[in-house]
Amino acid sequence: SGINSTEDVMSGETRHNHPGYLLAILFLHEYWVYLQHSNVLGNPLLQHLDRQYGIALLKSNRHWSIAGTLSAYWARETLCVFLCLPYLQTLSQQRGSFTKTQHLILYSIVYHTIKSRGVRRDALNRSSPRFGIMRLVIDKFYTHSSAEVNVTTLRLILQGLDTFIHFCIVRDLVLSSHGSLSYHWFVLSMHVLFVVWVVHAALNQLFRCSTASIMVQTWHSLTAKGPEIMQNSKGDWENAEKENSSDDDSAETESILSNSESSSSNDEGSNRINQIEGGEQRFVVRQLLHHTRVDDSLKGRQGTASSCVDKAVRLETAIAILAAFFMVGLGEVPLQSLSTTFDGGCVPNRRGIVSLSLHAWILWSLLHGIWSVFLRSRHLQQSMRALNLRHTSSTMNFQRSLVHMVDLAVMIGIAIYVVPPEEKWKMLLACTLLTSKAFLQSMQVKYPKLIWKGFKAVEFVLKLAILRMITDLMGADSAVVSSILAILWTVWVVSTPIPTPCEVSHQCKNLQADIADAVFLGHPALLSDAWALWLLPYSLKERWRSPFWTTLLWPFHYLVGYYVCNYRRPLFGDRASFFCCDDVYYGQKRMQNWVGSHFGRHFVTHPRQVKANIEAAARHAEKIGVKVLCLGALNKAESINGGGLGVVKALGPQRRLSVIHGNHLTAAAVVETIYQCFGDQKAKLFLTGASSKVGWAVAQALRDRHGYNVLCHSTDLGRRRYFEENGFKAASTLAEGSGYSKYWIIGKYDMDVTRFIPQNATAVVFSVPHPLVSRQDVRVIEAGTLHMDLCRLDRPRVFANKLKENEIFACHAASVVAAYRLDHCGVSRIDEVGPVDPNEMDGWLVDAKKLGFSVPQYRPVLDARLQHQLIDKPPVVIVGAGPSGLTVAAYLSQKKVPHILLEAEKDPKRFGSWSNHFTGLEITTQKKWCCLPGFPMSDKVFPSETVTAEEYQSYLKQYAHRYALNIHRGVRVRSIERGAEQTPFMIKLEDKQLPAWSVVVATGKHRIPQKNTSDDIVSKLECCRIPHVHSTEMSDDVIWSQAIQAANKGRLCVVGFGNSAADLATMILLHCRAGDNQSNGEATIHIAARTIPPVFPRKSSFLRVDTLGYLVRCLPGFLQDFFVKTLWWGIPSSRAVNSAFPSHLKRWNKILGRVPVIDKHGMLATGFQSGSLVGHGPISDITEGKEVRFYDQPTIGNHVRTPMPGTKIDMVILATGYQEDCVVEREDRLNGLYKCGFRKSDCFLPLRSIGEEAK
Repeated sequence: SGINSTEDVMSGETRHNHPGYLLAILFLHEYWVYLQHSNVLGNPLLQHLDRQYGIALLKSNRHWSIAGTLSAYWARETLCVFLCLPYLQTLSQQRGSFTKTQHLILYSIVYHTIKSRGVRRDALNRSSPRFGIMRLVIDKFYTHSSAEVNVTTLRLILQGLDTFIHFCIVRDLVLSSHGSLSYHWFVLSMHVLFVVWVVHAALNQLFRCSTASIMVQTWHSLTAKGPEIMQNSKGDWENAEKENSSDDDSAETESILSNSESSSSNDEGSNRINQIEGGEQRFVVRQLLHHTRVDDSLKGRQGTASSCVDKAVRLETAIAILAAFFMVGLGEVPLQSLSTTFDGGCVPNRRGIVSLSLHAWILWSLLHGIWSVFLRSRHLQQSMRALNLRHTSSTMNFQRSLVHMVDLAVMIGIAIYVVPPEEKWKMLLACTLLTSKAFLQSMQVKYPKLIWKGFKAVEFVLKLAILRMITDLMGADSAVVSSILAILWTVWVVSTPIPTPCEVSHQCKNLQADIADAVFLGHPALLSDAWALWLLPYSLKERWRSPFWTTLLWPFHYLVGYYVCNYRRPLFGDRASFFCCDDVYYGQKRMQNWVGSHFGRHFVTHPRQVKANIEAAARHAEKIGVKVLCLGALNKAESINGGGLGVVKALGPQRRLSVIHGNHLTAAAVVETIYQCFGDQKAKLFLTGASSKVGWAVAQALRDRHGYNVLCHSTDLGRRRYFEENGFKAASTLAEGSGYSKYWIIGKYDMDVTRFIPQNATAVVFSVPHPLVSRQDVRVIEAGTLHMDLCRLDRPRVFANKLKENEIFACHAASVVAAYRLDHCGVSRIDEVGPVDPNEMDGWLVDAKKLGFSVPQYRPVLDARLQHQLIDKPPVVIVGAGPSGLTVAAYLSQKKVPHILLEAEKDPKRFGSWSNHFTGLEITTQKKWCCLPGFPMSDKVFPSETVTAEEYQSYLKQYAHRYALNIHRGVRVRSIERGAEQTPFMIKLEDKQLPAWSVVVATGKHRIPQKNTSDDIVSKLECCRIPHVHSTEMSDDVIWSQAIQAANKGRLCVVGFGNSAADLATMILLHCRAGDNQSNGEATIHIAARTIPPVFPRKSSFLRVDTLGYLVRCLPGFLQDFFVKTLWWGIPSSRAVNSAFPSHLKRWNKILGRVPVIDKHGMLATGFQSGSLVGHGPISDITEGKEVRFYDQPTIGNHVRTPMPGTKIDMVILATGYQEDCVVEREDRLNGLYKCGFRKSDCFLPLRSIGEEAK
């Protein structure tokens, strides 16, 4: 079927009578290789023979001989299959379409190139990992585990596919000549070559000498003139031959072990085969290729052998790139002229010569671009220096300008001579792009590399499209030019002295000038900070900020962060555990900036991977000879590596690398910065992060040297005790720091600092990053950074860890200081990974100043007493320090308007009227509706959904500290009068007068309790000697016990039916049910009310009544009344409470934003239904026998229809509310007199309404 299909395809094509010399050689080679591969795949004896010889070479440390033999063999194979491509093109009819065999050839070329590069890497390292090429080629096929079965299966599939590709090439070459005279030549040569190959194979088995051994000896003779790291004697070769004569695997193992002693005597450091004796003998190849077998001093290149391997790998890489470029990019096979017949009499005219020249330039520019991207070392200056080649920036600029001019001229020429009119828009686009690129480069502006890469990518795609179009127009004339340029480009790639990226790293690694003295290992804080690496170089005039559009790409950032943290290092080795973003000389020290391949969030989500990345970066630094490695930011976290101790242990005691955390210099810089700001003032400072190494050293230095009072914060009880044992005050919450001082030292990244730090405070921060970005009112002084002398840099920095060009983190500068100390202190290694010694940290700062680093200068902090003296006009006076007054003062603090608060209460824990409520009062609404503006309640401090009056007072205290409010307590205002023009108001106190520009009266509606009713019920109670108290007096345990006893007897009366009355009744019933019932029946409470408000349950299923109130308050007034009344009559419990009171009593007609009664625990509805609560009208009369009569029936005139019997009452609780008490009768806003918190309507949420009114 294959023959028939191929004959159909080949119909109508021209066939030659003879194959030609090149085609004949290629055919014989491919057939020979096919036979060899088939024998290797199916003949275990040949596999055993080759493996024996490979083991002998590994034992003698001839890794480069193996690499050279394999790379030369694969290079020859790659070149031959590459040359077969044009001869197989005749099987297809259309340009741009290829046969399956041609696609398989492309795969084979790439496959062999990868193998050659892998075997070179194994030879450089003198070892091979689990999937290393050298190990897979020499090792056995194992089936003792599922993983080994998978590896064996993969190896067999790859070998079988490689054999099948050569079979397809031979088949297609034969079938392409079917029906011609050359067909008989192909068939005859196959028979002859098969006989020769059989004889060859038999001789190999007879003399126990494989083709590989001959190739290795040939390779050794060719490269013997080059310098060798190991010199092998003739006896070694004889030992290898003896091992080749072994009959089984046991014999080969014995030969290795027997020869290990002799080989180890030649070079003890290079041969450690004695370690094999303790392992399993069947894994001898793996043991010989283990990375610890060969000493590090013997690893690396090996003279001529390495150079020859490099050239073979270059050849294969160039062939792979050419095949992919022509087949994928241009849609044609390379070297197509080999299979094309040309008319010798056809000579191109002048126009044709110009077109061919333009075509040649475009093709060569694309090939040169491919070389510069894939085959040229990215560190070109370093590689040039290693090879002693001339390389200057002026030369490069001249060459670049010349190329731009020629490119533009070629595009214009193509538009004139080649391209038809309808396609000239492409040329216009190309000319515009080239002109823009040349213009931007001439401006010498530093644009991010990502932009230039985008420019180059667009330019490459555009030139490729133009080249395809030219090729279509020119036809076969372009084939010769393409073939010649492809050959020249391949020769140039192989012979150029400029090394490839793989070569330059090994050529330059031993140069002392190219080893960094100091390396700073940081990490990106946010996922979006990855753009700071991708957009290098960026301007360092300002600090880096993520572009606004990066927020939309958070899924992409998450995937990138997950990949680089978890997979980049395992896939590509220790070098991939970081990104080298900056490499400069600072003075005589080479300083590099490495950014770890993990982000700030990964220290919480993937701590193991982060630790592995840090240790991998340290191993790489040790390997390449770095002197000092400084761990920055969270890379030295205690939870990750104990501040660097884990890295030191991972590297081992024989390391040469100095590992530091830079905390001594950071602590010294922090202390000097704080002293700059506060000087000799006996300042009170609040320190967060005091338990860290830097924080504890700073705390000791500030106290012992400068006499500052330091309050240390820690949430850990043990650490707080440690602070107190060492003479420091300790705080467990940030709220304590708010009340202690407005001068904070931030040493720990904690977002709660943003909430609790006082308004207009001063914060000295040394945490990176700091959490105060959103607090514009706080003066932030960064103490963890230093300034560097830019004149000492050999070139401008391109990456500064998001800082400005002259800024550097103190721990980063410590790496340079450590390198300086290594040279001047006569020590071989410096380890700074333990606690910070306050007595030694100044020495680091002194050395840093010698090297040109300096502590930034900051304006001193003005004393608080002087700040008040500098006020040139009377401030705003706020009367009352309740929620209204505090909120007004907070807004004035934000506007930086000077003000003072006057509060009559002397107790600093009491705010407003909240201290006057009964014990255990729970605020009706959820805590989220009780928060004052700008300071939500913390779930850590207030974990419940609701808060009590005591808790709310604690919150108000935190609020006052948060905004640093100036409260004068124990000051009672008698009156407020108009003053003179310069002092518009005069506030009269008990002992003096206070001038003010403006006055805000915020004493509130609940300052004074209403302890009587309009009909003077108190007089009647006193006449009948019935005990009575107001609800605000229910703070005594004795009064509570009297109320509970009266309720148990059914003789307790509550006057009023607001939220206070409902809460008292509920709490008394709960106490009665929880304790022993001293009465015969259930506890009963009588409630006397004049008007009946709506009663709603606090929550029903997922609905909250206060949340509904927040929504209802947005509606117009008439809709609010309609909605509330609908709920009143629609909710069964509300309807039941309403029916429990006499029907003649007045109900709320208009809501007017008033707060309805909230049944917090469902006790009101169940109490009225069960009779525990009895609803009455107002009290009408009280008899001498302590009987109370209620207006439970409607009156006719002044008479009741039927006299009601009296009810025995032992105690009356007056829940009659509060009376308004304001020192002014009305507002005068035009002149500066305001009232706050006196609105009639609470808009369903009283505390939220207070905040809105205060604003």
